Amino acid sequence: MLSPSTTRYINVQWRSLLFILAAILFSYTIFTTLIRVDYDFKSPISASAGSCRPGYGTTDLHQELVKPPGLKVIAMVFYGRRDRTQILHCFLMQNLVDHGGWLDEVHWIRNTDDQQDLEYLDKLLTYSDRYKQLFQERTKDQGFSDAWSKLEPGSIYVKIDDDVIWMADDAISRLVTTKIQHPEYLLVSANMVNSPLMGWLHYRAGAVHPYLPEMSLQDTSTTTDAQTRSYQGDIQPVSWKHVDHPLWEGPDDFAFAHDQEPPREGHRWLRLPETEASTAQLRRTPVVDSTYETWGNALHSWAIAAQHHYSLLENLYNADLQLYKFAANAKPWITDYDRLSINFIAINSTEILSHLPIPSDVVDEEWLTVTLPRSIGKSVAVDTQALGAHLSFFFQSKVASTDLLGR
Repeated sequence: MLSPSTTRYINVQWRSLLFILAAILFSYTIFTTLIRVDYDFKSPISASAGSCRPGYGTTDLHQELVKPPGLKVIAMVFYGRRDRTQILHCFLMQNLVDHGGWLDEVHWIRNTDDQQDLEYLDKLLTYSDRYKQLFQERTKDQGFSDAWSKLEPGSIYVKIDDDVIWMADDAISRLVTTKIQHPEYLLVSANMVNSPLMGWLHYRAGAVHPYLPEMSLQDTSTTTDAQTRSYQGDIQPVSWKHVDHPLWEGPDDFAFAHDQEPPREGHRWLRLPETEASTAQLRRTPVVDSTYETWGNALHSWAIAAQHHYSLLENLYNADLQLYKFAANAKPWITDYDRLSINFIAINSTEILSHLPIPSDVVDEEWLTVTLPRSIGKSVAVDTQALGAHLSFFFQSKVASTDLLGR
C-alpha cells in the first residue's frame, strides 16, 4: 500500500499531465481554427481559383478610418454568376468585421435559375454566419426593384454587383464614411474602373495605358478556353502581372477599334512598348473612342472595357492607383443628373425605404441616380478615393473572350 505522501505525489503528477494534455488540445484547436479561418479568408471555394489575397498595390486595410460604434453595414449582392463571384467572395470575406472590415452581414439576392450557380451559392452560405440569402421578385421591366423593399431600416447598405472583381482594401470603409459625412448625397458610388462616366475621366487623367489584343496564335501556353468559359467550371489562374507577359508585337500602323470583334477565345491583351511617342501609341487603342456619356461607346465596347482592366492590373503592379483619384482633400465628383451605373454604391436604407415604391415604368438604376435625387433635391456623388473594378456590362459580354478572369 502506498504511503500518503507517495499518493499525493502521484496525484500531483497526474493533474500536471492532464493540464499539459488539455493545454496541448486547446492549442491544437486554436491553431487548426486559425488555419481554417486563414484558408477560408484567402481562398475561394474552389482552390483552383487561386489566391484570395487581393491587396496588391493597395493600402493596409482600413488603416485611416474607424467604423462608428453601433453602425450596421450590410453588403447587398445581386448574385447570378459563380465564375465572377469566386473573385468577389474573397473581397467580401476580407471586409467582414471578423477580419477587421466593416461588413456586419452580406445579403445574397438570387438572380439565377442555373442549378450549378445555385449549388455554388449554397456553398457560399456555409462560409460565414454573416452570409445570408434573400429572395426577391424579378420583373422583366423593373429588374431588381423589389429587392430595395427588403432593406433593414437604420443601416448603411453597400450594394455590389456579383461581377465587381476588384476593390481597394479601403473602398467599403471610404464609401460608408462619405455617405455618413455627407447626407446631402442620396448615394455614394465607388470610383469604378469600367464605368461609362468615370472611364472617360480615367483615360483623360492618364490611368489607361496602350494595350492591344495579341493577334498571333504562336504563344497560347498561358491561356485556354477554360479560363474564360462562363458557367462551365472554375477559372484557372493566369499571372496578373503585365511584366510576366511579352510586349505586343505587330505592324507600326496597326490599330484596334472599339467595335472590332475579339481575335479568338482566351486571348490576352499585351502592353505596347514605351516610346517617346507613347501618346501616339494610345491613339491606336480602343479607349480613344471613349465619351463622357451614359449610353456611349464605353458602355457598349468590350474592347474599351478590356483595356481599362489590363491598365488597372498594370497600375496595381506599379502601386500607382493615385492615377484614378482626385486630390486627397478634393470633393467627390458630382454626376447631377447623368445616369450613373450602380455597380458599387452606399445608401442609407431608411432614406430609400421612405421613398418607395419605385414607379413601375422606371428601373432601379434610373430611379436611384436620376429620378429620386432630382425630385428631392439631393446629389449623387462618386468618391474618387474609393476604387473598384466592374468586369462587364450586358453589352460587353465579349470581355469573357480574354484571359482577364484568369488574371
